[in-house]
Amino acid sequence: MEPMQSYEIRRRFLEFFGERGHRFYPSSSLIPYNDPTVLLTTAGMQQFITFFTGEDKPPSPRATSAQKCFRTQDIEEVGDRHHLTFFEMMGNFSFGDYFKKEAVDYAWEFLTAELGLAPERLWITIFEGDEDAPEDLEAKRFWMDVGVPEEKIFGLPKSENWWGPPGDSGPCGPCSEIYYDYGEEYGLGDPSQDPKYGPGGDEGDPRFLEIWNLVFNQYEQRKDGTLVPLAKTGVDTGMGLERTTAVVQGVRYVYDTDLYAPAFEKIKEFAGVSVGDSDATDRALRIVADHTRGMAFLIADGVRPGNQRREYVLRRMIRRATLQAYSRLGLGPEQLAAVAETVVDYMGDFYGELREAREDIRRIVTDEAARFVEIFESGKELLESELSRLDGGNFPGDVAFTLHDTYGFPVEVTREVLAERGVSLDEAGYEAAMDAQRSRAREAARGYDRAVAAFGGQEIHSRFVGYEREQIETRIVALEDSPDAPGEVSVVLAENPFYATGGGQVADEGWITSGDGQLEVFDVVPAGGYQVLRARVERDGFAVGDAVTASINRVRRQQIEANHTATHILHWALRAELGPDVAQAGSYVGPDRLRFDYRYGGRVSEEQVHRVQEVCLYKITENQPVRYYTTTIDEARELGAMMLFGEKYGDLVRVVEVDGFSRELCGGTHVRGTAEVGAFKVLSNRKHGADLYRIEVVTGREALFYLTETAEQAEEIAGELRVPVENLPDAIENLRREARQGREAAREEALKQGLGEVGTLVDGAEKMDGARVVTGQVVAADVKGLRQISDDVKNRLDGPSAVVLAADLDGKAVLVANLHPDVSGKVRAGDIVKEVSGVLGGGGGGGATMAQAGGGNLEAIPDALARAREILGRKLSDAG
Repeated sequence: MEPMQSYEIRRRFLEFFGERGHRFYPSSSLIPYNDPTVLLTTAGMQQFITFFTGEDKPPSPRATSAQKCFRTQDIEEVGDRHHLTFFEMMGNFSFGDYFKKEAVDYAWEFLTAELGLAPERLWITIFEGDEDAPEDLEAKRFWMDVGVPEEKIFGLPKSENWWGPPGDSGPCGPCSEIYYDYGEEYGLGDPSQDPKYGPGGDEGDPRFLEIWNLVFNQYEQRKDGTLVPLAKTGVDTGMGLERTTAVVQGVRYVYDTDLYAPAFEKIKEFAGVSVGDSDATDRALRIVADHTRGMAFLIADGVRPGNQRREYVLRRMIRRATLQAYSRLGLGPEQLAAVAETVVDYMGDFYGELREAREDIRRIVTDEAARFVEIFESGKELLESELSRLDGGNFPGDVAFTLHDTYGFPVEVTREVLAERGVSLDEAGYEAAMDAQRSRAREAARGYDRAVAAFGGQEIHSRFVGYEREQIETRIVALEDSPDAPGEVSVVLAENPFYATGGGQVADEGWITSGDGQLEVFDVVPAGGYQVLRARVERDGFAVGDAVTASINRVRRQQIEANHTATHILHWALRAELGPDVAQAGSYVGPDRLRFDYRYGGRVSEEQVHRVQEVCLYKITENQPVRYYTTTIDEARELGAMMLFGEKYGDLVRVVEVDGFSRELCGGTHVRGTAEVGAFKVLSNRKHGADLYRIEVVTGREALFYLTETAEQAEEIAGELRVPVENLPDAIENLRREARQGREAAREEALKQGLGEVGTLVDGAEKMDGARVVTGQVVAADVKGLRQISDDVKNRLDGPSAVVLAADLDGKAVLVANLHPDVSGKVRAGDIVKEVSGVLGGGGGGGATMAQAGGGNLEAIPDALARAREILGRKLSDAG
């Protein structure tokens, strides 16, 4: 009889509780709704938290759900047999309705009667009690009432069996967990003699697997830490679908269940590898299987790869999966995306959002994985370059850090490559570089926090006048020396013309002067109702109450204003050219340049960017007036003002309007007319994710400097080539054509030489159990040529044959295995290169008849070919 499948367990759970008066709630998004305290949804109760706290009244006192969950803390551990990132939490909930007895009865009935688990296999934990709350004897009694022997009920401390409150106060209570017992043969000790060997014990005994947690909300914790009984108790339970499926299907580990089988089958189809081939392969398979599930659900819920918060979680998952798929399993970006699509096929019937997002999943995973492969290959080049220069000793830790920080090349991969070469990493140097980066980040954060906290206990009145004034006579209302930076002070002025960092715009710089003293303002930090100026003491002599002159750096401010207004014009132009789907995703507005990040699902061509630049120049030279005014948020919406998604606005907002075409909510500073922006030059428009672009622009003086320097360089190159500047593109194209022709001639010569060896290779074919086998090193210019030579050899052999050829391609050992279909039924080409690639110091993969491997060890080519002959001889003999 086939074991019960995961989707059947899910269906039975929801129907079981639906029949008992529980209202079904669809899973909420992995992006938590209106809860900035958590990155992603981690538990089934999150969508019901306002019902538990009493903020909202539930439409039904009972609820049930199958909730998508994602926990980030175990990402680095995924790859073993246990850890996951994405999982499903089945839950039943009571909001002031039933309590412990019913929760225990329901859980016991579902597991034993509905799923057919043996009662003797189920063990229980309860809260053991402490000075704040007593032992949960009530739950213990109810478990004994359904038939659990007392010796199978274990008490655990608050760290293990207590939930909440969600903040410093609120509902909370004891937990009771259900564990499945796999049997004494898996145990580390006897639970009856020592509780540390029991469920949830200190030893983490592999005999027991937790499958269900019942939370009993019966207390309210007040802010002073005391507990009082809740007027209305509640139940919040979570049964892990993956773990329960493992138990029901009679396997020890979640990765052996049907939930991961589709991914494993797809990988086997592409790479010819299976679970059990080797520890390294198994680890790679589990990482790819878990991460493709997680990335598919994150993308379906609207997350896109990026460098912040949950966007970085998705990027990290795709990169980690790509690393294993590409380097260990021989899968390309498109194949990894196809593995992610198996999640849609297997789980899309229940989670319809997966089917709707199929194209997004394929596109985003392919694009992000392809980008990481480029980064990975660039990092490998640097690694190989440093290794070639290494003359004894350890590999430099600072280089390993650069690989990690700049190229995204994981340090664990660096260690693996070095181990294969017999080289050790300077771990102390790597940690020192990492600590230095952390220190820089901490120092920056401390500087910000220090400025904000400098006057936290004082009542301060300050007014920002920077929209109207660039210099003002004012007075100091607060002053404090910086405790960690001698010679620096924090200052607050009664009237302040300095703009604080915000909305993408950098802070103003300038000076504060009095009769005897001068401060140089280098940063401005928002601190609620006022701005804190951070300044260096150039001449001392300041005190609270002093009259001073505050002056911003006007030249610098004017450049910032030009770039900020240009950002608004650019935003409008992008939407005019690409359509209303363009959405701002971030910006930098400084005196040197502007950077604008935007989301767009399609491809942005160079021609489109050129048209955007042209439109911006037209609008700038029209010298349209730039106006700003304060209005209500509702009025701003009616006017159609652009607002950033996810940004919180007050009742009154500031609108910046460029006459006739652009209207945005913005608190920044701007020019008075668009002509003040001056020149406008797009430097680059690059993809930074699946649908994220970053465009960089210089304006005004910086643009003129750039254009002048570029023109001078073009004149110099034209002089070297002895052509007029206007003919420079044609001259460069001629050079490119000559270079292409030279490369093609070299390739043809190499191919001719390689094909000339075909006859010798065919004559030297070795007979092995009904097949003719050819192995050898040949001359080739590229992989295409190497494959062509192998095809020619195989065709000349005319019958069951196996051809394994290797070549030195630009200093890298590359090997192809090309098998006749009659031979591939006995030994797969992918299996051959998988084993041989280790000899070359690299990786590889492929299908049944054609596969490819590569590595950096050229001297190992003879050994790799010998290994290929040995594999073919053994496999063909076994098949015969």
